[in-house]
Amino acid sequence: MLHKKVTVCACVSRSFMDKERVAEVTAIMRKKGYEVTVVADLCKEVMTRSADMERIASGMILACHTRAIRSHLDWLGLNNDQLFDLRGNGTSTILSQLSISAQDIEEIPEKETILREIEAFPVENGTDAWYPVLDKTRCIECGKCHDFCLFGVYTIENKQVKVVQPQNCKNNCPACARMCPSKAIIFPKYEKSPINGGTAEEETFNPEEMDNMYRERLQMRLQQRRAGIPLVKKEIP
Repeated sequence: MLHKKVTVCACVSRSFMDKERVAEVTAIMRKKGYEVTVVADLCKEVMTRSADMERIASGMILACHTRAIRSHLDWLGLNNDQLFDLRGNGTSTILSQLSISAQDIEEIPEKETILREIEAFPVENGTDAWYPVLDKTRCIECGKCHDFCLFGVYTIENKQVKVVQPQNCKNNCPACARMCPSKAIIFPKYEKSPINGGTAEEETFNPEEMDNMYRERLQMRLQQRRAGIPLVKKEIP
């Protein structure tokens, strides 16, 4: 049975989510009796460990690729089996998955109102929540991401890799995901799959390229340590 409480991510600071589609699906679901809340950026809600996340995880979530959403929730120790990919699927596909017939919807006047509300969300260009999440169904705990990262995003506890300082990640840098041997690192805001959590192979790297990236980064870390340069970002007062 589908939950009636729904959270939809508009991902307003990026262009991956079709805002018209978000408004349309939200309006249709509300007309069908669903309690739909639109959030500006689900990634930010997760990164800041928002108090709303338990409520969000208790209902349906329409957002990014489902592997990315599931990994987000796993990072917070939450579970949800009602996840829908609004980034990769059109309105008709989403409605079909929800067993809603588009023919039953003749008029959705609320769509324009919802679209204006989405467009009123603040856009954080270059400062939005960019960080990695780990798909633990793929992670082999090799620790290469921990060794590779210059900003203290990862740690290793009890031989398990964890994301501990997501806010330290360099915006728009997916380098650690590119050299992950099991493709377990997801950057939901990246444009290409599988790094963004999608299933398609839109971007691939051969083993030699991955090894070279890893060795070059280790050399950079060693040089920084010798020079006494801090590897993590300083907090701005």
